[in-house]
Amino acid sequence: MPIQRIHVCAHDRSASHFRETTMGLFGTIQQSKGALDAAQIGLQVVGNNIANANTEGYIRQRLEQTPAVAYRQGNLIQGHGVRATGVVQVIDQQLAERMFNAKTAAAGADSLSSAYGQLETLITDLDGGGLNEQFSLFNNALHDLSTQPNDAATREFVIIQGEALATSMKQIRTRAGELQDGWNAEVDEAATQINRLTERIAQLNVEIATIEGGGTLGSDATGLRDQRYRDLEELASYVNINFQEQASGNVSVFVGGDYLIADGNRREVYSAYDEDAGGLEVRIVDTDAPLKAKGGKLGAAIEARGGVFGDYVENLDQMAAALIRGVNSVHSQGQGRTGFSSLVSSNTSEPGVPLNAAELPFEPNNGSFDFNIVDTSGELISTTRINVRNLGTIDDSTISSIVADINAVEGVTASISGDGRVRIDSDSATSKFTFGEDTSGFLAAAGLNTFFTGSSAVDIAVNSVVKDDIDLLAISNGGINADTNTLYNLLDIVDEPLDELGNRSIRGMHEQAISTLGREISVQKSATDGLNDLYASLQSQHLAITGVNIDEESIKMISYQRAFQASSRVISTAAEMLDILLAI
Repeated sequence: MPIQRIHVCAHDRSASHFRETTMGLFGTIQQSKGALDAAQIGLQVVGNNIANANTEGYIRQRLEQTPAVAYRQGNLIQGHGVRATGVVQVIDQQLAERMFNAKTAAAGADSLSSAYGQLETLITDLDGGGLNEQFSLFNNALHDLSTQPNDAATREFVIIQGEALATSMKQIRTRAGELQDGWNAEVDEAATQINRLTERIAQLNVEIATIEGGGTLGSDATGLRDQRYRDLEELASYVNINFQEQASGNVSVFVGGDYLIADGNRREVYSAYDEDAGGLEVRIVDTDAPLKAKGGKLGAAIEARGGVFGDYVENLDQMAAALIRGVNSVHSQGQGRTGFSSLVSSNTSEPGVPLNAAELPFEPNNGSFDFNIVDTSGELISTTRINVRNLGTIDDSTISSIVADINAVEGVTASISGDGRVRIDSDSATSKFTFGEDTSGFLAAAGLNTFFTGSSAVDIAVNSVVKDDIDLLAISNGGINADTNTLYNLLDIVDEPLDELGNRSIRGMHEQAISTLGREISVQKSATDGLNDLYASLQSQHLAITGVNIDEESIKMISYQRAFQASSRVISTAAEMLDILLAI
């Protein structure tokens, strides 16, 4: 009996050992089969990377592997092979954000450089033409007239050059306004593109979260993520963005503290006219609040419209207003070779209110002007001093009161038209009227006996009254044909310092604008080059991480190939050992 019991135990130990060996070999085969699967997946990832080596915006993938959970066999803990845990994109999120910020700055700088280039082309003084030349031609024509004050052709030439100067100012102002409106259109286009991109990114959020299982899978939805990164980078070219990726795979996009995208939701924007900004601005539909855009094409379009062209247009209008006021203030109190039979002011007004509220191009001072009656030969018949009271008191002059004082002069009739223009008519065919000694500036403000009409570069023109009768071009201030003092006062008026221009001359203001523009163009060019270099550098670093390196992928391919071959050899060896075991 004891001998039989020992025989049974030995048999059991032998059977147990056989089972353990068999299971071990099967485990080895299974373990190597997992390694074969991992190598095959890795080779597929490498193949996909190589296939997309030249695909713009493609982010290379990497196979994530981890050792399988070990198991215990007797007193030993043995490995269970390898397990593929995911296929993920190789990207540095912080570097990507820095690159997107650089993209915003570079795109904005490029747009501003374009705006400055447009303005530089418009202002041709940089190559010797333009307004500066027109100022000189007008001034030279006045000098020529001073040597031949009674020459009709020279008088005509002054009017021609004045008209050429006014036309040049208007043309530049019109073109600058058109370019300014063009940047308004860029603001509207930016709003359209922001909506297009945010809609697509929100859709991609949903698709990515669905495919990745809301973050439960270890693999990235490559292809979709590539497209989303391209869209985020394009969005960054329009407006400064801050984006954050959630655990679910969604990205949230913020602009200046306001979110544009959260999961699959987005906020739509629209463009609307902003009176304070003098143009379009982009607003969020939900809150009707302005989008706090800084930099990018949107920020640059706003800056180009208001800062580049807006400042120049304001400067040009200021120059034109100073030219109109300066020339008219001298011309309006002078006399030509003849007097007026009838005259209508070129400016409209509110006649019944004090002068400081009469809506004149500029406010007259407290002072007076002379109203003269002359005969047909220009001999003085009478002079009446018209007082202009503007002291900020209740009894200040109005247009109506001044017209009433003129109407009281014997020999003329003065009235106010329905649109607030002053009209003066001589009551006799043998008498006319002239003006002189205006210390108030009322005549120029009202548009009586002026050389220019208008109030800015938008509407500056030579007065049709002077154009139709060149004998009304004012030359003297002591009487018709008495002297050339008015003409003398007009000489070099474009080069005289003016209080309203901060003690600068009209030409000086223009030359300062040209000089300032030159400096700004130089600074902007340097800034643009620097920002583009920074973006290119960050983009290069980004591509070094995300781009496909054929040599590196080839090494990986060989590595997976060797692993596949080795695992196959392990399976072959284990199978051979199993055959031997079963044959015993």
